[in-house]
Amino acid sequence: MEHLHTFLILLFLFCSPWLSAGTTFLTHLGTQCEEDCKPDGGEYKCKTIDEDGRSQALYCSPQENMDYLGRQCRADSTCGKHGEDFYWCRINVFTWGYCGLVKDDEKITETGEVTHISPRHRNKRQVPFASVRDQNNRVTNFFEEPANILDGRQWRDDALGLINQWNNGYLRTRATSNLIRSNDLRIDLQGSFPRNNRRYYNLQIQRNRRRSPRESTTISQIIVADGVSEDNIRRAFQESLDRQARVRVEVS
Repeated sequence: MEHLHTFLILLFLFCSPWLSAGTTFLTHLGTQCEEDCKPDGGEYKCKTIDEDGRSQALYCSPQENMDYLGRQCRADSTCGKHGEDFYWCRINVFTWGYCGLVKDDEKITETGEVTHISPRHRNKRQVPFASVRDQNNRVTNFFEEPANILDGRQWRDDALGLINQWNNGYLRTRATSNLIRSNDLRIDLQGSFPRNNRRYYNLQIQRNRRRSPRESTTISQIIVADGVSEDNIRRAFQESLDRQARVRVEVS
């Protein structure tokens, strides 16, 4: 009986969602994990609490400078925001992944890196530059966001040719390059991520050339919610190209 009691205590200690002593994991949105970063269906995730007090599972990194799939970040691309509103790092020339910071507790306290990010609240403070209402009374909103977007005027005709070929059959959950391609440009799906119980897709039009450090090859970038129509995705690509900014598309 005593052995059984000891076994149950050990089982509780190993299975409880306690954090490793002295280590804090952050999600790809910058929120603090309430438990260790653990594998979940081939991806690393942890439970976190948003500003509304709700628990949700978000991407995280099992080790410092590793992405949410357990891939090592490039030496010249450590895990950080790099101008985005989420944490990411580059894995190789053509691939990037979401990541989360892994810090010693003392370092977290000193630098104040633990924050709570509520995308739903942030979106309320933004005003869309365009809104479209469809026959089912759904409203699609277009938001402009700053990003490192290359001036794409010299490739505009080529880019519009790719955009006109777009259909939503190209959407998938995994990052995929060369969805649509010409001699000079290509459309890449950089990946997808969950936000507010909806999946979002990160789509980019890129130049077909090797990217040197700190150089952008992106001439259009859109973040689109699942359920956005093909016409509105094509419009978002063109708006991003013309505005030289990232465009986020929401459906309500």
